[in-house]
Amino acid sequence: MFFSFYFPSIANSREAETALEVSSSAKSSYFQTHRFTTTQTQTIKISENATKTEPPLTFRPKGEREFSEEKYTTLKNQDNEKNATYSTTSYPYHRFDVKVGQDVQSADLLSLSWSGHSLPGRQVTMYAWNRTQSKWMEIDRHIAGREEFTLFGNIQAENYVQDDSVHIIVQDQLPSPTKDYDYTFVWMSDTQYYAQDHPTIFKSITEWIATNKKKLNIKYVFHTGDIVNKGENLDQWKRASGFLNTLDVAKIPYGVLPGNHDVGSHLKEYQHFFGETRFLQKPYYRGSYENNKGHYDVVSVDGKNYVFIYMGWDVEEKEMEWINAVLARYSDHTAILSFHKYLEKSGKRSQEGEKIFDHVVVPNQNVVAVLSGHYHDSEQLVDEVDDNHDGIPDRTVYQLLADYQKGPNGGNGFLRLMKVDKETNSIDVQTYSPYTNQFSFYDPIEYPLKDQFTMNIDVQASRKMVSTRSFEVKVYRELEEERVAKGTVLK
Repeated sequence: MFFSFYFPSIANSREAETALEVSSSAKSSYFQTHRFTTTQTQTIKISENATKTEPPLTFRPKGEREFSEEKYTTLKNQDNEKNATYSTTSYPYHRFDVKVGQDVQSADLLSLSWSGHSLPGRQVTMYAWNRTQSKWMEIDRHIAGREEFTLFGNIQAENYVQDDSVHIIVQDQLPSPTKDYDYTFVWMSDTQYYAQDHPTIFKSITEWIATNKKKLNIKYVFHTGDIVNKGENLDQWKRASGFLNTLDVAKIPYGVLPGNHDVGSHLKEYQHFFGETRFLQKPYYRGSYENNKGHYDVVSVDGKNYVFIYMGWDVEEKEMEWINAVLARYSDHTAILSFHKYLEKSGKRSQEGEKIFDHVVVPNQNVVAVLSGHYHDSEQLVDEVDDNHDGIPDRTVYQLLADYQKGPNGGNGFLRLMKVDKETNSIDVQTYSPYTNQFSFYDPIEYPLKDQFTMNIDVQASRKMVSTRSFEVKVYRELEEERVAKGTVLK
């Protein structure tokens, strides 16, 4: 709830200045008439909040709360560490409502300056409410490092002063990409409860992938099983088939495998909807094992050749022999293996996973990653493999578990984005929900390695924050000889 705040006479809190100053963003010369700072609580009201969008969609978003007396005190002491506003699900901001007075004229220039800090790598943006366009307009932005920084900008009173006040927010924001990714793989798993209870979420996932095909340069989609919850239920299969058909229509290569919930009547339903006949005409689909209980896809991106090998529930010796034959045939392709059960919640391999590691992963030098679901958790196990037995590791194998089925609404639509950067020869992994438009299922501060990390590169927490050391507004009046007739008092 928002409470109105009444300011005393503006004359009691202004600091008149006589020095002439020149605006850096205007041709005319201006002189400073008033100055307002965060230490003047009679004229500046400061609030905090966090919103799902950046910037907020409305002038006064719900949930704003005025700074406490303790937080106001931090501004007087310039102790901005203690007025930080955090959020893990939204974008936090500080709001400054400044009573600039009735005598401000339309031609006046307002100079805005904010100083503070955020977490390294986060973008912080200063917005001002434009009364003529009824929206927040960007004034300045900065990618935070470890040191404090300043945001600065000038605005025209005519467009921004409303009811004798100007309204500014400084918000933590998703940074514009500072790293150019070449292409993206998407990975989903255990969509079983979407197919059973939350078809809207399933639909949102595949539609988002199709919509963002060009923007993210999406080249392939993995699904590591448990497509449906009840393998005998035809309605669930029809839903899942329809939603994944969105990828067919968008011409996005993808692969699936049967999890334990997909087995049904000995894979009868799975093979009807997702058997090899569904994929045979696709150029990337190169081979099937027992009518798509297992299969492999070959994908080439910018001259880089991949082989993606899948095997469904219950991997035994004969299944491993088939996988090894494919890996041998495509020994010059970078291989990613997909299983339903491989890594457990403990972060260790299952008994079946150990056999796969010993008899498939270790002997084949082209295997770089193993993807799996089944267990509700997010884990990674990294092994260094000495291929030539000289005592020096030759290969790093990333073994990943990602399954969000026991979260709200069967997982709230979380999936993995695997962003490939050819320059650094790495894949940055992010966890994102198209349904909630939220990054990270787990708290990135408490669990920094669960949902966002870079293969071969240390991960940084994605927790968001903004804190303020100071903020001020300066009002400048155009010199009399340069004032134009249009200057009128704003009401």
